[in-house]
Amino acid sequence: MRVTMTRIGRILLLAATAVLGSAALPAQQTAQPQQTAQPPQPPQAQQAPEPAEPAPPPKPPEGSVIINLPSSDVPREGTLSLLFTHRFSQALQDSDIHSLFSFDSGADIGIGLWYAPIHGLDVGFYRSSNLDVYELSAKYQLPFQGALHAAVRAGADFRTEKNLDQPLPGQASSDYSRNGFFVQGIVSYLIADRARFTLVPTYVSETSGQPFSTPKQSYKDLFSVPVAVSIRVLRSVNVQGEVYPRLGRADSQGVGWICAIEKTVPNHRFAFTVGNVRTTTVDQYIGSVPFSFNPHDFYIGFNLVRQWKLK
Repeated sequence: MRVTMTRIGRILLLAATAVLGSAALPAQQTAQPQQTAQPPQPPQAQQAPEPAEPAPPPKPPEGSVIINLPSSDVPREGTLSLLFTHRFSQALQDSDIHSLFSFDSGADIGIGLWYAPIHGLDVGFYRSSNLDVYELSAKYQLPFQGALHAAVRAGADFRTEKNLDQPLPGQASSDYSRNGFFVQGIVSYLIADRARFTLVPTYVSETSGQPFSTPKQSYKDLFSVPVAVSIRVLRSVNVQGEVYPRLGRADSQGVGWICAIEKTVPNHRFAFTVGNVRTTTVDQYIGSVPFSFNPHDFYIGFNLVRQWKLK
């Protein structure tokens, strides 16, 4: 009897195990579909590539001063610019090897200093030994984009040479003024990132005649439109030219012109010049070729520019 009860207990234990196992299997089967029913995770979004920095605008084939004329450019904010000009006084046609082709002659010498205190503004002064002129000026670059650039420039010229205001022979008095102001508009267009054409409409309230040679001591209310062309020949070599219309009101003797070949290195510019215009201040070069000068005489010279970044 005891054996029979033992067997019956074993049979009941096996039956209970089978029942419990069959009940757990459907539970696993129902849990498994719930895991697969979860929505798939979206793929990780790819980061968009950072936009490339825009290429810097091409550098024009000229600085803030072309040869004598101002350009439409202004140095970067915080830039100090120093300019030396030299125009020999002997014409090339009258020189030879003994005068080293006019290098031994006297010269009209100029020195200028400008500073850009804020973006787009350049202020400073320039002094020329021709009539001892001190020129104060300010230039502001207008916010144009692309190939077209523009700027406005205004200033005053102070002629300090002695005896300029003395009356001419036969005159009881003189209305000569040693001071005058000027206004210039500067419009330029860059062609194929290699050449630039510039117009410089210029008004001068009064310009001085050449002492003892011109019919008048001074000429008032003059307007002219000089033009300039600059071409990049090599990466650091430019060719430039300026033309000044003949002004009959100022007793000009012909159309004035000057050309230069310029070599640039970082923060430096050196230009060798030749032309029939020797003057470098606004109140003088507006008159083109002055009275008693021959428009067929050519004079050589040079410009030297040095810049410092102070900010």
